[in-house]
Amino acid sequence: MDVTKTAKILLIAFLALVAYIAFGNGLFYKVWQEEETLAELEAQVKQLEAETDSLRQVLKLLESDIDFIERVAREDLGLVKPGEMVIPLPVEEGE
Repeated sequence: MDVTKTAKILLIAFLALVAYIAFGNGLFYKVWQEEETLAELEAQVKQLEAETDSLRQVLKLLESDIDFIERVAREDLGLVKPGEMVIPLPVEEGE
């Protein structure tokens, strides 16, 4: 057998082996999918970190700012001070 022919056969066999390892089990596709999943999860982490920071700021206000506490109690919880009376206003259409 000729040396050039042997080299070509070895090269083809090597390339076939590399192709099988890379594509045979869908390895590249699996890696691509995992990278996509990782990117989505990293975006979720950033969003949740921002939400956590926002909630920490609200918590600080609730722990220290009496005016903020009163506003939350009145607007969100519908609480009133003793002796006050709430007069409900009619809801306009479109609100």
